Amino acid sequence: MTVSFRQLMSILVLALVLTSNGAYADTEWLDATHLFEAEVREVVETVERETLQQQAARFRTQSADTRPYEVGDIETFWTKNIVDNNFEQTKAVLKAIGKHCYVFLEEGKNISPDAIEKVRKNFDEVIYPTNTRTFGSEWKPGIDGDERITLLMFDIKDGYNGSGGFVGGYFYAVDSFLQEKLPEHVKSNQREMFYLDINPSDPASDRYLSTIAHEFQHMIHFNNDPSEYTWVNEACSQIAPYLCGFGHANQVLAYMRTPDNSMTAWSNEQMLANYGQVYLWNYYILTHLLKDMPEARGNFFRNLVASKKQGVNGYVEALKTISHDFTHTFTRFCITNFINDARLGKNGAYAYDKTLARFKLPMSETLSALPAEVEGEIFLWSSDAIKIDLSKARSQVEISFAGLLGRFGEDLYNSFTVALVMANSRGSVAPKLSYMSIDKISSNLQGGKLTVAADQDYDTATLIIIAEAPESVDDKLYTKAKALPYSVKIVDQGQQVARSEAATDVRSLVKSYAEAAENLSSENEAALMIAMNSLASARSDIARAFTADIAAGNTASLDTLIQMLENQEVDSDNLRPLLNQLAAVAQFNAANTSSDSLSKAASQLRAY
Repeated sequence: MTVSFRQLMSILVLALVLTSNGAYADTEWLDATHLFEAEVREVVETVERETLQQQAARFRTQSADTRPYEVGDIETFWTKNIVDNNFEQTKAVLKAIGKHCYVFLEEGKNISPDAIEKVRKNFDEVIYPTNTRTFGSEWKPGIDGDERITLLMFDIKDGYNGSGGFVGGYFYAVDSFLQEKLPEHVKSNQREMFYLDINPSDPASDRYLSTIAHEFQHMIHFNNDPSEYTWVNEACSQIAPYLCGFGHANQVLAYMRTPDNSMTAWSNEQMLANYGQVYLWNYYILTHLLKDMPEARGNFFRNLVASKKQGVNGYVEALKTISHDFTHTFTRFCITNFINDARLGKNGAYAYDKTLARFKLPMSETLSALPAEVEGEIFLWSSDAIKIDLSKARSQVEISFAGLLGRFGEDLYNSFTVALVMANSRGSVAPKLSYMSIDKISSNLQGGKLTVAADQDYDTATLIIIAEAPESVDDKLYTKAKALPYSVKIVDQGQQVARSEAATDVRSLVKSYAEAAENLSSENEAALMIAMNSLASARSDIARAFTADIAAGNTASLDTLIQMLENQEVDSDNLRPLLNQLAAVAQFNAANTSSDSLSKAASQLRAY
């Protein structure tokens, strides 16, 4: 066992243990394919791929005659003990034969015939045609001369002990190489196959089908580009289940928990966040750049998979075929992840569709008073966001940014994109976007300034900082690079702005809160995390708008809310924590101002 693999195993086991304490842990599965990357790379670089038929011809012998498989046949497979990184032998029974697959189940394990048939049917009729049409072909007929692919369902030894995360499956590319050419400690099953967990994975669930689509893409990718970098390979495997109709990737919620993540580095410390991030990256490309181009959609991913360029360079090449560039697309992707508002830009350029309408990454900092300073760090091909409360800001706000200037070669340096999105927390005006001009300011610093008018229409701003590398530089040169330090200074000056309180869109704010609260009961973990994030944002906006009205003795907002409750426009059960909070604020101000209207409103809110 190599040291690097031990390190990966310790990180994997730690991730599984840590997630076992989380509210959403039992939903998070890992793909172990990338854990064998170094092992597979060594084989790819030193061993020539050859079929069993070619081996027989080389030895001038006849290929062994094998009778066709029949349901009930038993085979012995080499499988990976993920925790110990040892090969073990697992006996399995052939349960189903499909047009494109053999479905084997570990001997002694019981899975319902309906679940087995669901796996067989969906692989033959949905997953195989969709993946091959979108990404290309697996090695066919492959090392064994059999066009069917083996799906081995067994209890993957991943350290799962009844709770927490788990390994859902893996593709082990060494199975595509002859055993005689491999070192003794490396084992090959000499067939096209991938491995699927049955504990705690549920083969009867739709999510199980997502795992199958994910692993099959790895097989296709390996046949077309065996040297592809992990993040690109996983990005394609992550979007495969969605294209097969199995919904969004659950790992989106892990990305929401740890958004300060480099898309290209594939951090072992944040593996789950990696999966969520690269899924959203391909989903953004799919739904924005390829939305009205059905033919280009298939061509795009096939070109990406087939390209002999790896990492960013592969995406640069694929994006060029649809007249887009990588850096600009990444910038829009990052802004969308923090803002997600269809009113920003043209044609919803900075918003996801309805299925992810509530998705937003959390801010790294929230500034409630000016002037302010922030010191931070950011990885290459990553982004940070700072929320600035402008409700008490004066008429002009000046933002200064400075970040490290790193060198990759002659005239090749890292860069920053700094964007500012001005918004109204009450939704009365559309947000607007501006960019800071970034220049070299010293031998090791780059930065710039941006001055904006903080007029009465905007009471909040989001500063988005994006770190990028030259597209021509190979990802591997900076995969292990440390986070880049940066600093932000924000000052306001000029006249105090008299911001109107009459523009509050009470109904919109309350409905947003109610919808987010309703989704807290969702069994979909990604939806649950998005709802929690939306709830926090809605509560902040409501508190700001309603508190200002109440403090001024104005009950218009409260009256509208009470009217919505009376007309049953919203469910009071979903609003109860908010109603109690607003009732307390109203009662406090009623006592200080002797306001009968506020006191009455407080009583009405408590009645719900």
